[in-house]
Amino acid sequence: MTRHLVVPIAWLIGAAGVFAASIVAARRAAVAFDLVARPNPIVRSHRAPVPYLGGTGLIAAYLALLAGSWALGGAFPARDVLARSAAALGFVVLGTWDDARPLGPWFKLVAQTVLCTAYLFVAGSSPGPGFMLKLLVLVTLVNAYNIVDVMDGLLCVLAGLAILGLLVLRSPATAPLTPELVLMLVGLGVLFLFNRPPARIYAGDAGSLALGFLVGAWGLAAAGEAVTLGSLSIAGLWGVPLLELALVIPARLAQGLSPMRGSPDHFALRLQDQLGWNKWRVLDAASIVGAGLAAGPWVMSRLEAPASTLYVLVCALAVVMAWRALWRNPPRTRERGIEVRGAATVMR
Repeated sequence: MTRHLVVPIAWLIGAAGVFAASIVAARRAAVAFDLVARPNPIVRSHRAPVPYLGGTGLIAAYLALLAGSWALGGAFPARDVLARSAAALGFVVLGTWDDARPLGPWFKLVAQTVLCTAYLFVAGSSPGPGFMLKLLVLVTLVNAYNIVDVMDGLLCVLAGLAILGLLVLRSPATAPLTPELVLMLVGLGVLFLFNRPPARIYAGDAGSLALGFLVGAWGLAAAGEAVTLGSLSIAGLWGVPLLELALVIPARLAQGLSPMRGSPDHFALRLQDQLGWNKWRVLDAASIVGAGLAAGPWVMSRLEAPASTLYVLVCALAVVMAWRALWRNPPRTRERGIEVRGAATVMR
């Protein structure tokens, strides 16, 4: 094996070790301080306490390794990279605070908006309609990934697919993102070993908020400023979390509930409750659908019109059919009239 391969492989192995050590330490801290998720009536398969802080350990190791790579490389990172890292740290603080002492949904929404706005300003986005659209995308994705994180391993899989979708794109816009993407992909792989069914640690809000922000920020950076059919296809990276959002919010409104109030309407819970699927089968299905949608930017970069338009229409039809099938299978807890108290959207 040549030297130019040995060094990157050794770095990735070392990084995996750092991620594992950080997550183990976070789990021990969560147990010591009683930061655990108690059995939840919304999630019937959640029968035993599970420690939080998996996301805290993940992002802490990610930021430490990223800073270490800057120091070893002797190069000062670009402004947008620093802005993303600082905002991710802010989301980890917000999420860890919420895991330790639940915050009000409106407070969280305002905090998310402030962090995303600060990131866009520092990263160099100019005020205007484009700025507001990016802000809306980021805040939406922060909450979409937070909402979808209701089952063991699901957050890791969906965030990992978004990152893979960016890595295979191999465009000039994604090239500067590669170190961040590869490092986070390694971290997600390690976290999945702890978070896969049955989970030994949860990512918590610290993980879901930070990951939702990061995959959103990376996607926007890859899309660029021009609005084209190809740039719009970047939304495929976030296809499953957005589908979850489009399912859960209308379901809550249809019941007369606030979108910020917890409910068992998540697709993962519907598949388990109504179809009797186990968690691994749900992960398999989410992985297939998520991979198909996350491949959208890569496919669009290689298709000419009208083939690209046909591909978009096929994907849109598949998403609509999936939404309709899920909508027609409400969770059993709702059928039985179980009242669920809590908060969501910015809290699940």
